[in-house]
Amino acid sequence: MITGVLLAFLSAVLLGVYALPSKYTKGFAWENTWAGFFFFGMFVIPLIVTFSLVNDLWGIYSQIPSWVFFTMFGLSFCWGIGNMLWGYSINSIGMALAFSLFLGVITSIDTVLPLILVPEGQDSVIGTSIGNIMLVGIAVIVSGITLNGYAGILRDRSKGGGNEKKDTKTIRQGILFCVLGAICAAGFNLSYHTGNNLGGIGEVAEVQFGNEPWIARLAVLLPIFMGATISTTLFFAFRLSKNKTWGNFTKAGALTAIILVIVMAVFHDAALVIYGLAAYHLGELGTSVGFAILETGAIMVATFNGILTNEWRGSSKKSRRILGVSLAILIIGVLIIAKGNYMKIQESEQVTFVQPVEP
Repeated sequence: MITGVLLAFLSAVLLGVYALPSKYTKGFAWENTWAGFFFFGMFVIPLIVTFSLVNDLWGIYSQIPSWVFFTMFGLSFCWGIGNMLWGYSINSIGMALAFSLFLGVITSIDTVLPLILVPEGQDSVIGTSIGNIMLVGIAVIVSGITLNGYAGILRDRSKGGGNEKKDTKTIRQGILFCVLGAICAAGFNLSYHTGNNLGGIGEVAEVQFGNEPWIARLAVLLPIFMGATISTTLFFAFRLSKNKTWGNFTKAGALTAIILVIVMAVFHDAALVIYGLAAYHLGELGTSVGFAILETGAIMVATFNGILTNEWRGSSKKSRRILGVSLAILIIGVLIIAKGNYMKIQESEQVTFVQPVEP
C-alpha cells in the first residue's frame, strides 16, 4: 500500500506543477497554449507512447465488451467539456473559488461512486466500517478543499481582487458553470474506473498479453484521451477561429512556446499514468483512494507553488491562517482514507480459500 500512496503523491506533484510553463508561453493567446496542450497531451503523445509500448493493443481491446468503450468515450468526452466550463467560470468567480468548488465537487463524485460501482462478484464497502471510514475521510478532504478556497477568497479581497465588484448574476452564472463543469470533469476517473475496474482492460493487458503493470494502464488511458480529444478539438477550433489566433502558431518565437506546451503535456500525461499505477498498487479501492490523494496532493502542491511565486504576498494574516488550517485538514483526510484502504487490504489478505480434499 505504501508504494501506491507514494505513487499517488508523485502523480499529485506532477499534476500540481504541469501548468507552470503556461506562464511563459509568450506570443500565445490562452487558446493557443491550451489547444497545443490538449493536442499533444490528449492525442499525439498518448498515441505514440501507447502503440510503441503496449503489446498487441488491438488484441487487448478485442477481449473487452463494446459497452465499456462506449461508456469510456462518453465519460471522457464530458471530461473535456468540464474543463472548458471550468475555464469560463474562472473569469466570473475568480480562481480561488473556482478551483476549490471545482475540485470539491469532483472529489465528492470521483471518490464515492467507485465505492458503489464495483465489479461483479465484489462487494461494495458502503455500509461497512471500512466504508464509513472512507466516507469520513472524503468529507474531511472536501471540507479542507472548501476552507482552502475560502482562504483564497480572503486573500483576493485583502489584495483588492475579490468578487465584490461583480454583479450577483455574473457570480451565480460562474458558480453554475463551475458546478456543471465539475460534474462533467468527474468523467475522467469514472471513465478510468469503467475501463480498468469494471471492464478489466488493465488486467487483460497485463495477464493475457504480458504487459508490465504501468504499461497495461496505458491501454486503459488511451480511449479516455481519445474521447477528450473530440470535445476539446471542437471547442478550441471554434475559439481559435473566433479570435483569429491561428496565426500565433507560426509567429516568431512560437517554437519556444510549443516546446513549453509539450513539456506541460508530458508532465500531465506522466501524472495520469503514475496515478493509474498507484490505483493498481492500492488494491480494490484504488480508484477511490488514489484519486482522493491525487486531488488533495495537487491542491497542496499548487498552494505551495502560489506561495513560492508570491501569490500570497500582501495577503491578510487571517487568510494565511485559514490556508494553514485547510492544508492540515487535507492531510488528516488523506490519513483517514489511507487507514480505510489499509483495513480493506488487511481484510482481503485474511480471506482464505479452502481447497477440496481428495477422498
